[in-house]
Amino acid sequence: MQHELALSPGSGTPTSCDSVIAAEHEDWCFSRTVVVLAPGDRLDVEALRRSVGLQGRQLLLLSVGYPPTPDQRTGIDAAMQLATDRGIPFEARLAWTMDEALDLVSPLDEVLQCLAERLPCCDGGLPGQREQR
Repeated sequence: MQHELALSPGSGTPTSCDSVIAAEHEDWCFSRTVVVLAPGDRLDVEALRRSVGLQGRQLLLLSVGYPPTPDQRTGIDAAMQLATDRGIPFEARLAWTMDEALDLVSPLDEVLQCLAERLPCCDGGLPGQREQR
């Protein structure tokens, strides 16, 4: 009896596992939806909600820098809640640098830009100004 891997090309007899995944859809189970949050970024939860839709792909949130800023922590919590509500696998990872974060991204991943606009007080605003939501 000759054993063959079902997904490898070969000249043997096809098995019931051959061609289960169509070629144009073969990477869906290996790709993730990725959001990168740099220290000055804020997650736009509604944009993430629209972008993720009801996909079953894993959601990976990469937070860059240590310690995470309050906006990064809020974004992680909101993304985790969204993933829980939709039954999507979720992972949050801390990367020390942007280069380290980009090393975690695969060519099969879809990187989303779901960032809210930065508020003036966070980009060199006057001291003592408070963020308004």
